[in-house]
This record gives sequence, C-alpha cells and structure tokens, in this order.
Amino acid sequence: MMSLLFLIILIAMMCAFKGKKCKSYIFFAVGLLLSLYWLRHHATDTLSILL
Repeated sequence: MMSLLFLIILIAMMCAFKGKKCKSYIFFAVGLLLSLYWLRHHATDTLSILL
C-alpha cells in the first residue's frame, strides 16, 4: 500500500513538472486522502500484545 501512495505522489509531481496543473492537483488529493485513510487505519488498530 505504501508503494502505491508513493507512486501516486510521484505521478502528481511528474504532472506538475509537465505543466498539467489540474491532473497534479487531482493525483495529490487522491494520495493525500489515501494516506490519511492509511494513517487512521493504523492509528485505530488494536495491538495484539500478549504479556
């Protein structure tokens, strides 16, 4: 999943360098939303630690 997030942000940066402003905003927003979802998934996950 993390590699997918990095790939989406890379695509957003490549679009920005090529001057495709609208597409870069869309890819960046998608990457940001996915990374926030992934952070929330891991932050609210219960730890299964046996002591």
